[in-house]
Amino acid sequence: MKFIHGFNFLIMVTTKERFFGLNQSNSYILFKQMVESGTFYSTVLDPILAPMRKRVTGEIQIGEKVIDIACGTGAQVFELTGIASEMVGVDLSESMIKHAQNACKKRSISNAGFFVCDATNLSRFHKNSFDVAIMTMALHQFDPRLHPTILGEMKRVANQIIIVDYAVPLPKNYAGIGSRIAEFLAGKEHNRNFKQYYQLGGLHRILPGNGLKIEKSVLFGKGAFQLVVCSVLQ
Repeated sequence: MKFIHGFNFLIMVTTKERFFGLNQSNSYILFKQMVESGTFYSTVLDPILAPMRKRVTGEIQIGEKVIDIACGTGAQVFELTGIASEMVGVDLSESMIKHAQNACKKRSISNAGFFVCDATNLSRFHKNSFDVAIMTMALHQFDPRLHPTILGEMKRVANQIIIVDYAVPLPKNYAGIGSRIAEFLAGKEHNRNFKQYYQLGGLHRILPGNGLKIEKSVLFGKGAFQLVVCSVLQ
């Protein structure tokens, strides 16, 4: 069982595959490459995440300039078409950004751009370049030592921050239990970062501790997920 971009996949390797040198680790690498090519993600995973993206879109005002951190295939950016005046998506995955750029061209969207960029370094963008910076289901994946840098960059480039991530505490229902299981299956490093995110108190503790004031907080997904809208403390 392997965990890729928030979903679990069972990867089986036959005796013949082992004979030809294709072990389960190699299978995972090949499968991960397929998922991160963008086509699989946009076809299978993006539709599942659509309701979450609509919630984020509902917080954006007409005419605002928006940057989406860890944008993946650009689905959230495309959701903002007709609302935001300017949209930018950044992601560390070159394949995801290439997919987003191609999709943007096919849709003939002229006010959106996608760039390969590390969340810890948004230096290509000037201070207050955007009205809103978005991050969806990504903060818990980072080493907590990177939180100040990532959030600091988001504060530098935007006046308002919208983040969606796991609620803390997680509910004791199937949504909460399923979330814990998913993070456990994600691998040692990923699960360690999730546990530290949880121990730090989640968004309600991490964000104020990094110079952000929570203006709005909404739980959804049976209480397993939290959307927060923040302003930057001066």
